Amino acid sequence: MTGPSKNKEIQNWSEIIFNPDNSQIQDLYSKETVDGKVSLETLAEYFYADICRVQDLFTSPFTLNKDFRKLSKDEKQDWLVFVSRIPGKLKSLNLLIRNYKDFCRTCLIPYNEIENMAKSDYDNYCGKLIDERKIDESKGRPGANLVSFQDLKEKKRRFFIEMNHLIPVELKKIGFEIIRSEEVAEINEKMVNKLARAIHSRYLHEIRKQQNGQEKNIYLSWIHKPGEGVSQNTSDFEDLDTEIKSSNLDNAYHIPAKLLSIGYKIRPVRKGFKPVALHLNNEEVETMARVEHVRWCWDKILKGWLYGNVKDSNKKIHSSIIPYEELSESEKEKDRELVRLIPALLQDIDYEAYPVNPDRISRLPYAIKPHSSINKILEETRQMNDQIRKMVKLSARAEQMVSIRNSKIEEAIREIESSYNYALHIQETFLPDDFFVRECFPDSFILFKPKDIVSGDFYFFSKQDKRIIFAAADCTGHGIPGALLSTIGYGTLDQAVNELELVEPAEILNHLYSRVHRFLRRDEDNTGLVDDLDIALCALDIESNTLIYSGVGSPLYRVTGNEIIEYKPENFIEECSEKAECRFTQEKILLKPGDSVYLCSDGYSDQFGGKFHKKYQRNRFKNFLLNIRDFSMPEQSDMLYEEFEQWREENNEDQIDDILVIGVKI
Repeated sequence: MTGPSKNKEIQNWSEIIFNPDNSQIQDLYSKETVDGKVSLETLAEYFYADICRVQDLFTSPFTLNKDFRKLSKDEKQDWLVFVSRIPGKLKSLNLLIRNYKDFCRTCLIPYNEIENMAKSDYDNYCGKLIDERKIDESKGRPGANLVSFQDLKEKKRRFFIEMNHLIPVELKKIGFEIIRSEEVAEINEKMVNKLARAIHSRYLHEIRKQQNGQEKNIYLSWIHKPGEGVSQNTSDFEDLDTEIKSSNLDNAYHIPAKLLSIGYKIRPVRKGFKPVALHLNNEEVETMARVEHVRWCWDKILKGWLYGNVKDSNKKIHSSIIPYEELSESEKEKDRELVRLIPALLQDIDYEAYPVNPDRISRLPYAIKPHSSINKILEETRQMNDQIRKMVKLSARAEQMVSIRNSKIEEAIREIESSYNYALHIQETFLPDDFFVRECFPDSFILFKPKDIVSGDFYFFSKQDKRIIFAAADCTGHGIPGALLSTIGYGTLDQAVNELELVEPAEILNHLYSRVHRFLRRDEDNTGLVDDLDIALCALDIESNTLIYSGVGSPLYRVTGNEIIEYKPENFIEECSEKAECRFTQEKILLKPGDSVYLCSDGYSDQFGGKFHKKYQRNRFKNFLLNIRDFSMPEQSDMLYEEFEQWREENNEDQIDDILVIGVKI
């Protein structure tokens, strides 16, 4: 690789280096395999060798029956393309890499993120096949038939998933570990060493209990591997075998990460003060158990293990390298038991847990997310029952009746929650994923915060040659009714852009509203109920930076230099019906490099809060956008979220509507 192509590759890798320096980047681009330096071709060869080792577990679309160095140039290219896409995929997940010293810490990448990366690779592979199909068809030969990633047979999907499972493994071989800045920012080495020693001390305590004939504690499985002799683990911490000491340190390193997932940091107890006791509820235990399982899976994978239906130690295959949700209840309980030991470990080192701002964990994919109104109702019902019991002593029969009634209430709420969660699954299926949005706009964000699990707001992105069409829409209502309307709206918008290939925003809106109004109630019976949607729709020519905006009910904000400009919607849905031609207007805007544009629903500005129970208002929103203009787009997203939560929580206000804000920097 030479010239501009190499420079671009180096820049891609440099963007994901934590505290980058040139020597780390050059290690990836050395042509020689000496002094620990490897070329990207060598990295591709590592992937090839490890996939070949277990090729009977899946179906590969590529050649696996040769030595890598004997592959043709075209055959090698497929593997080099995969390696070249690693920086972009990690960046889209806010993951970084850095050199490690004594041991490679296990990464915390949830299974759904691995699946998203696998889908991205498959889509890229399909793009190559489409190009080949065009060539075949031009020569009179039939082209390949393609299916979606989800519709692939399991063994074909498994290939793309395992390739992405190998990313941390192969990076480890060249001296890099994968991290999240949010995790490492909350952890210091002194604390990790204290925790590691406490883990080993607890382990020795349990060994002594076992030798005295007491019941074996599940804690032993945290360090002690089945089949190992006990004696090698009973040394003092400093004299431990390197692998066992590393295992202690790795467990210690991830305890703060587990606590961060439920909104807690840890700190030394101040002299003369009593530590704050940490009491974990079931939801918190479950969240941390899920993180522990992710850690365990990656510990196995980084040591060369892969998923297989039956455990095989010789082949390094394990049946539990699966998502936490697919584990048996007994396997989940092992993770929960380990998590429940964490408060005792903190006491051992005289540390305490304390809550952090929700913004600190908003970007952690495995963290507890803010409760929906359904969860709040359930929690408030439980609190009310506890308060009633404290005030009134009930007879045994009355207590039984209350208990039965509470069980029915909880069962009904859980059933509703289950329906909401399935609706969320459907909505997430059609909304654009983060990978695609980042491909359209590398420097952008989407702040999407449904009021009740699913949303009446939706966002849309489509890339058509040199033009990107994107939108923020707000359907009437929220929750399930709003989500139903968003499904109709998104499907119609997708049809206009991706099937009919309309490119002018005014034409797209004409199609959208004329079709949508077939389904929506227009208050013909004077009931006061009107179903509809507001939308800000844009088409950006990425070569000329010309933006065309058309909107109904939703403005467009542009920050340029030191000012913010609001482009107000000039279209009215009252003038549009399926029987008449809708006349939509659009505005052409020539953007400058460095400009930012924002699309949003009204949920943010309409939120009640502050000291006097007032709406946030559009002017305050515009001023805030102007104040944060110099920050990166991901940082702006975090700051908008924190501002919203502080405004809402000042008077303990509930979120009143779905929140959607899209930011794009040119």
